[in-house]
Amino acid sequence: MGEGSIFEQLITPSAAELYFRSFFSLLIIGGAVVLRMVLLRYRYQNLELKEQRAMMKRIIDSDPECIKTVAADGELLDMNPAGLKIVEADSIEQVRYASVYDLIADEDRAGYIAFNERVFKGQSGIMEYDVMGLKGARKRVETHAVPLLDEDGRVSAHLAVTRDITEFKRSQEELKKFSVAVEQCASVVMITDAEACLTYVNPRFTHVTGFSVEEALGQTPRILRSGKHTDSFYAQLWQRISNGREWRGKMQNRRKSGELYWAMVVISPLKDETGKITQYLCTQEDITSSHLLSEQLDHQARHCMLTGLINRYEFEQRLDLMLKGLRRTGTLHAVFFLDIDQFKVINDSCGHMAGDQLLRQIGSLIQSHVRQNDSVSRLGGDEFAVLLECCAPQEAIRVAEKLRAAVEDSVFGWGDNIFRMTVSIGVVCIDDHSPEIAEVMSYADTSCYMAKELGRNRVQLYQDNETSQRRQDEAQWVGRIHDGIEHNRFCLYVQDIVGLQQDDLPHYEVLIRYRDEQGQLIPPGAFLPPAERFGLSPKLDRWVIKNVCAFLAKNSNKNLNLSINLSGLSIADDELLFCVRKLLEEYKVDPQQLCFEITETAAISNLANAVRFINAMKEIGCRFALDDFGSGLSSFGYLKTLPVDFVKIDGIFVKDILDDEVDMAMVRSINDIGHLMGKKTIAEFVENSEIADRLREVGVDYAQGYGIAKPYSIKRLADLPVNPVNTVAVEDI
Repeated sequence: MGEGSIFEQLITPSAAELYFRSFFSLLIIGGAVVLRMVLLRYRYQNLELKEQRAMMKRIIDSDPECIKTVAADGELLDMNPAGLKIVEADSIEQVRYASVYDLIADEDRAGYIAFNERVFKGQSGIMEYDVMGLKGARKRVETHAVPLLDEDGRVSAHLAVTRDITEFKRSQEELKKFSVAVEQCASVVMITDAEACLTYVNPRFTHVTGFSVEEALGQTPRILRSGKHTDSFYAQLWQRISNGREWRGKMQNRRKSGELYWAMVVISPLKDETGKITQYLCTQEDITSSHLLSEQLDHQARHCMLTGLINRYEFEQRLDLMLKGLRRTGTLHAVFFLDIDQFKVINDSCGHMAGDQLLRQIGSLIQSHVRQNDSVSRLGGDEFAVLLECCAPQEAIRVAEKLRAAVEDSVFGWGDNIFRMTVSIGVVCIDDHSPEIAEVMSYADTSCYMAKELGRNRVQLYQDNETSQRRQDEAQWVGRIHDGIEHNRFCLYVQDIVGLQQDDLPHYEVLIRYRDEQGQLIPPGAFLPPAERFGLSPKLDRWVIKNVCAFLAKNSNKNLNLSINLSGLSIADDELLFCVRKLLEEYKVDPQQLCFEITETAAISNLANAVRFINAMKEIGCRFALDDFGSGLSSFGYLKTLPVDFVKIDGIFVKDILDDEVDMAMVRSINDIGHLMGKKTIAEFVENSEIADRLREVGVDYAQGYGIAKPYSIKRLADLPVNPVNTVAVEDI
């Protein structure tokens, strides 16, 4: 064969053919390798791109702010979960391809459309508007939008990041309101840094202190120091607030002019989230006027307006402190009671102005003959008292005799009349075995009375020869009171209180008696003082309240209003309030049927407790009367403080109003002031119709006394008609 077959040529190539074939094979293999590498790289890049896209989606989906894309016509193209939450959509399918414009509040829609058009013109921007959620919620949002460009550089979408600023706006508004409130606040507001340097003061600060804002900032509140408080006062204040606790109290400060003023101050530490104090907030209220008025009222409450001496209340307060102190120290003290002999002669012959002048003269004379630290008081009427500190019995007698002689040697002139005055003095020496304040006052009063009985113008030292017997008698009453409550030996009486001005239905004061083993009635004067002394009064009061409620329940068809006397100890008894509520509920008694009476002395001696107790009882619906008003501790300031419904004018002023102009003036004054304060008045000790007629002319609302009706058993009320008339005069049973 010349050229051989094709197959032979393939299997037996020439060298040239073999080279060509090898090159061609390598080229094919190399191309395949390159192609594979290109394919692998494409797959890797595609996978990487998918991962980047997935990561980007995760980032967008987890972003706390709304990310969305919007078409030129307002169609929503996409939105992340944060955006769905804002528009209240459960999934993107609910809002995709819907018009964003429908989610914009009416008043903001036109502005948003114009905003979207600007973005598609290639402008970025920021806008605030209200979004109306699918479920009706309205939210304020702020959006930052930029144009999204395609490959050809044309705007394909509106890309926006939107955040919910509803709470921010609300906080901003609240902060603005707070800022305006602070700026216009009627109180001084100061803010300092942690080192107490002023960083802010409001306009009221400038008005009150006189310092401008520029003068105050950077300074400390020391610029207001008055010099009236000690360094320890400020040290304790700073220690408290620097430990993170609030301080509040009264403080006397100094204005820029040098004028002093009183302020009610509250300082509060402000802390950051770690609990570290970063600032102090101080508010001040200028209370100069009210403070001075309070001091004036306090002085009036504690002093006799006629003589300037302390009154009975203040005297008893000082005596009480002394009695408590001597039980620790064993120091000896003394109490004098002084009564001007024949004082009535001056009043009757020269008039009450002369009597007042004499009282001032005697008060000044007494004060000039005792030491500066001794206490001189006008107790009332023509009675004075002296409390001598650290005074042995012999020295007390000597001082008392010196006082008696000084009064006897003095003269009192009024017009053409010259009077020689004398005093009777009772002396009680006090040691660490002395009794309580009430008994000390009683002993002094008794010894003064004995000095008068023995001829006046003398000093009588109290002798304790009757004390033991009296205490034994009182101690025996402790057992009898317990037994009387347990076996119902006590019984209730009532006395009518009738209207003087109109046909008001009468009400009745509840009185208590003790029936002994022989059936004899024993008046309250025998057992009430021991009950008070040994702390049994609250228990006795509860017995009375319970039996009154039971009586009212049995006679619920009658319109009965009963007044119950409460002891001073009951005023401070918190359990009594619970007891009254329980009894009213148990017996289904209308609280308006009960009026509780407390004496003026008891109320003033426990003023804070009395106000709290009366307010609590009035919340239940019960009424209150202030008994024996004018009995020595009277103060119209206290009357204004006590929220009572009735004021019972002490009978000591009522019984002699037909003959004594001062008593008549007292009754009229108490009645007028009581009415001005919206309280009804009740006159006690109305012994005859002439007194009742005079009281009616004055305008007193009610009368009580033997001239109206004597006390009688409460059982008689059960026999009264359903609507009793205002004409009752029953003899005592």
